[in-house]
Amino acid sequence: MKRYHEPASADKEFAEFVTEGEPPAVGTTAELRKLLKEGIRVERAITVMHPYERDDCELLRALVEQDLLAKLFVIVWSSADPVRSWLEGLGAMNLHTNTVHPLPDTMLVEAGKCMVHEQEGGLSTGRGKEAVVQLVRTFAQHGYPVKIAPWLRAFFAAGGDFEHAESVSKLISEIQRGTKHRVKTRYGDNIFEVLKKRINP
Repeated sequence: MKRYHEPASADKEFAEFVTEGEPPAVGTTAELRKLLKEGIRVERAITVMHPYERDDCELLRALVEQDLLAKLFVIVWSSADPVRSWLEGLGAMNLHTNTVHPLPDTMLVEAGKCMVHEQEGGLSTGRGKEAVVQLVRTFAQHGYPVKIAPWLRAFFAAGGDFEHAESVSKLISEIQRGTKHRVKTRYGDNIFEVLKKRINP
């Protein structure tokens, strides 16, 4: 809050731009948590500055999933921040380019749903890790790049949360570096075809 109110604050200038010159009401994430707890919908635009901590990002995800924000603007600090992948996975508009980000590849989203199905037990070990590693490897064999960004966008579009997105990112990064994960086979060899039939029965 102190930095926001500093003279020549770029964040404050942007917030005023978003609210079309009106003095923005400035609050904290604690107030947003109260909205979530009470299920109160906000009809005015909300601008969130540089959300990075997992809990803050997860709060935004919950508010959007429960349709409690009429309009949400997020100022992203770095293009590598997970919150950007989440926004892009939902097809958010990039105000810098004035374009709507295309939705993730439908096949990747289907694979993301498989990962989300394993979230409860975690994705860094056991069946969850097996699912992520096999899916990424299998899709690579079908020409899909082993890149974190498209997989994270699809994972979030499928309903994935920020805690387990970290595990997905870590495993994909390891696969990129050539790590040979010793995991059991979670799905049949025809998992790609099975997911394809879900999209085109």
